[in-house]
Amino acid sequence: MKKIQQRRGFAMIMAIFFMIAIATLLSYMLASTTETAKRTTNAYVNEQAQLLAKSAVEYALLRVSGFDRSGGNCLNSFAGVYPEGAPLFDVTVNISYVGFGSLTGACDDYISTIQTADSNGTMLIDVYVSSTTGVGGLNLSEPISYHRRTLQKL
Repeated sequence: MKKIQQRRGFAMIMAIFFMIAIATLLSYMLASTTETAKRTTNAYVNEQAQLLAKSAVEYALLRVSGFDRSGGNCLNSFAGVYPEGAPLFDVTVNISYVGFGSLTGACDDYISTIQTADSNGTMLIDVYVSSTTGVGGLNLSEPISYHRRTLQKL
C-alpha cells in the first residue's frame, strides 16, 4: 500500500502574502510619486506667474513712457496672453496715476486725494496673472492666480 503524502499550502500562503505586500507598497509609491509631480508642477507654474507679473510691471512702465500724459492721453489698462501661440497665462494690468497735477479729470483712473510734490509721477500698478484653461492650457488640478501691486515712479 502506498502512502499518500500530504502537501501543505504554507509556501503558497506566504507567496500570496508577499505579493499583496509588494502590491501595497507599489501603490503607495505610485500615489506618492504622482502627488510629488503635481506639487512640483504647481510650484513651477506659480513661479512662472510671479516672474510674468514682474515682467508685466516693467512692460507697463515702458508703455506708459510712450504716452504724452499732459494732454490726458493716459494708459489706464491693458491685457494680454503669454505665450502668443498657445497661451498658458492671461495677464491684466491696471494703472492708477498719483500726483500728476495736470491729469486731474483727464485720466480714467487718477487718484486725486494725494497731491504732494513727492508723489508727482507716481503710478499704482496692479498686475493680475491667471492660468488659462482649454487649448494650450496647463491642465492643473487647481488654477494659478497671482496678483502683484506696486508703486512706481516714472
